[in-house]
Amino acid sequence: MSSEPEISLIQRSAARLRWAVFAAMVVIVLLYAAARFDLQLWGAHVEYRPHGGSPEAAGVIADVTSILLLVALFRLTQMLSRIAAGEMFSSGVVGSFRGFAFWLFVMALFALVAPTAAEVQRPHGGGQIEILIDFRQVLTLGVTLVLFLVARLLERARRLDEEMREFV
Repeated sequence: MSSEPEISLIQRSAARLRWAVFAAMVVIVLLYAAARFDLQLWGAHVEYRPHGGSPEAAGVIADVTSILLLVALFRLTQMLSRIAAGEMFSSGVVGSFRGFAFWLFVMALFALVAPTAAEVQRPHGGGQIEILIDFRQVLTLGVTLVLFLVARLLERARRLDEEMREFV
């Protein structure tokens, strides 16, 4: 397979994936808003269930986590847009990917630490403090660290691409 059709296929895939991520973002916003404000969507009841702590703190944590996820996904759409436009290893693609990894890392770290911080802030009247560790959040944190490694690999590929262009 020659290089040009392969690049065109990558560009089309990136464009489709970008629209899929935008669609996912819209669904996330609609479902979250319906659950958070106790609304019905198309006759269906969407429910939000906080895990531990006060409902107010859990709501704020969920709000912030959702916003951070949307920012991360937006950075991903920026990267996909650049790839769809023909950039493969540009500094813009690498920067957008690094931004995606960063915001996903911030979201995972916040989602892991915030419930414990909220629990510590809550008055307990001499009782025990419940500290829960969600291993899905720990896994997400680990995956985001791998994404930073992938960003470094992309940066290296960008430098190699620039060197190859100098030879041609």
